[in-house]
Amino acid sequence: MLCLLAGCKGSEPTEYETGLENLKKQEYTQAIENFQNAISEGGHGVQSWRGIGIAWTEQGIFDKAQEAFTTALGLTERSEKALKTDLYFYLADALYHQGEYQKCVETCEELLKLQKKKDAYFLRGSAYLHMDEYKKAHSDFSRVVSGSDDYEDYLDVYKVYKSCDLNADGSAYLESALEIKAKSAEDFYNEGRVYYYLEEYAPALVYLGKVYLDAGEPQKASDIYQKCLQQKGLEAEGYNGLAYCSVKQEDYTGALSYVEKGLKEKDKEVQQALLFNEIVIYEKQKDFATAKTKMQEYLKQYPADEEAVRENYFLQTR
Repeated sequence: MLCLLAGCKGSEPTEYETGLENLKKQEYTQAIENFQNAISEGGHGVQSWRGIGIAWTEQGIFDKAQEAFTTALGLTERSEKALKTDLYFYLADALYHQGEYQKCVETCEELLKLQKKKDAYFLRGSAYLHMDEYKKAHSDFSRVVSGSDDYEDYLDVYKVYKSCDLNADGSAYLESALEIKAKSAEDFYNEGRVYYYLEEYAPALVYLGKVYLDAGEPQKASDIYQKCLQQKGLEAEGYNGLAYCSVKQEDYTGALSYVEKGLKEKDKEVQQALLFNEIVIYEKQKDFATAKTKMQEYLKQYPADEEAVRENYFLQTR
């Protein structure tokens, strides 16, 4: 009871715990001091050196970060596989940022003996590229993007090639990223970023409109699609997008008007989407007779469209 009233001295945070808190608050100088005090007190040696290394890394002082991570590794037990993997990665990163590419490669190889980590292949591939070891870099980067549906993997690899003035080689990875099927607003945003880096600004505009639509901001999307109408070759995309916006705002008459204008552009790549959306709009107007007629015409042109086949079953019940 006395302890509860007077306060327990033992409840005060340790130097190590205070260091972690300061690291989170980005107070790096104080964090380093806390970790050094913890080391002097004989506690949390490896983790404190790790914390010091991270604090130096965050400040961009990579030579001191290297010293800290090397010291931490020297204190790590062989059985501490996860901790060693973590420290090797931080050390490799510090070496990379100092231009010590051969040492970075060697450190990544030690890391990969412990765990086949995607980030390690990326870092080693980046070092190889700076060493003009193009085939080895490509091999590592291929491991990074193999089967990946994360746009960041492809964008990160492209940026490394770009930093080495090898934009054309990096663009191949961006083209691969476009094979990912976008499903969410974040996907559409990232697909737009890919087009931007490819310097294909018109498609990037279309995807920005889709991002706003998925985010529930049809007016902002509408503004983007209006800009598409001013871009040669994007008119049909613009009208299709505006039709989407009108549907979101339950302006079905306006939506049909935009579909009609879009079809007049005779853009074969957008025509299918326009025709399908026309059917959906008639359904939303509860004009099922017209929707059925339009669907039969649509299926004659696109009989392999599975979504349309499913939608046709629904229409037959109306």
